[in-house]
Amino acid sequence: MGITGAGGAITAIPLFQIFVNSTLKEATVLSLITVFFGTVVNLLSRMREVNWRIALGLTLSGTVANYLSLPLKTKMPESVIVILLIMIGLFSISSIWRSPKSGENATKETNFVTVILIGLFLGLITTLTGLGGGVLLIPLLLRVFGMSYEEALPTSLGSIMLISLSALFFQGEKALELIKVEEILYLGAGALAAFATLKLILRYFSPAQVLKLRKLVFSMATLISLIIVIFKAT
Repeated sequence: MGITGAGGAITAIPLFQIFVNSTLKEATVLSLITVFFGTVVNLLSRMREVNWRIALGLTLSGTVANYLSLPLKTKMPESVIVILLIMIGLFSISSIWRSPKSGENATKETNFVTVILIGLFLGLITTLTGLGGGVLLIPLLLRVFGMSYEEALPTSLGSIMLISLSALFFQGEKALELIKVEEILYLGAGALAAFATLKLILRYFSPAQVLKLRKLVFSMATLISLIIVIFKAT
């Protein structure tokens, strides 16, 4: 998540399925914990770079969608969740690599109605799939709000942190049935260790190389995770 600003849940879901033998629905709940820790530690040094107007707008509408979509999650077949994950993953990869049109990345005025609608959609996706929304949010911040990748990354992390926290609040009882408190602390320690390691590694890359690395890691993590989820579902 520190490299890409997204991908925490879409990576965590298959890892929980493989190493903890979780079902897909259980993995979507557990992934919210991982996403929250991942965003918190990676935002430690970038809080001032977050567009909080967008992040808070997405969170408010996303929280409403989280709450309203909970009954739908209990009734939704896992096959539908898999299809949603595939569609989101493929859309995100194509958006990341698509070259912007001339002037497309110029800063655009924030439209609050657009923020609310996107937040509702992300909240729904977060509840149903366990994604923190970043795998969709990064492309949307690039295309809809005209941000550069470096501008989109902290705003994506801030939005994901708040939206995943709200989704976790509504599903907290289920989460505590699946994981012990000390195991939650282990996840937090792992996220902190990853953050420290990443800071050291990125010192050796130029800004252009970092941007290319972000896109490559985003694409590879998304593709591998989708393959694992599909394999586990068959």
